[in-house]
Order: sequence, then C-alpha cells, then structure tokens
Amino acid sequence: MENFILYDELGGGSTSIVYKGRLKGNLNYVALKCSDKVKRPEITNHVGFQSWTNTQIYLDHPNIVRFYEWYETRKHLWVVVELCTGQ
Repeated sequence: MENFILYDELGGGSTSIVYKGRLKGNLNYVALKCSDKVKRPEITNHVGFQSWTNTQIYLDHPNIVRFYEWYETRKHLWVVVELCTGQ
C-alpha cells in the first residue's frame, strides 16, 4: 500500500472504512476499502466476483463499479475500485 496516497475518509461501516486515494504518479482517484483480515472470506468472495464480472464485456457498464486490484497487509485487506463521485 506504500504506492498509494490516501486522502479523505469517505465513509465506513462496522467492518470497513473507505478512503479516497490515488496511485503515486497517477492523477486518477480511486476508492480504497480497508477491512480487517477477520473478514477475509467475505472480501475474497467479493473480490473474486468483481474480478470475474469485470472481465465480461456485457457487464462493462457505466453503472457498475470497476474493480482494479486488491492488496493484503499485515493487518488489513485493501480493495481498490473505481471512485464514484455521483456527478
């Protein structure tokens, strides 16, 4: 995660926090969802589904959030997805 710059906290729930961020050297913003590793089965299921669906051309749609990648650190799982600004 050292390749990302984190900005504002966008929201959160009982198991995760979502941040606005960007990859260093890139001007495009993304959403980074940070979850505790205890939620690993739930997160890996979600990541697996998003990875599969984003490879299908018929689901490449402006109303579907794009999954980019995910990272694992010592204590957390980070999911990097398209930032939806609502504009």
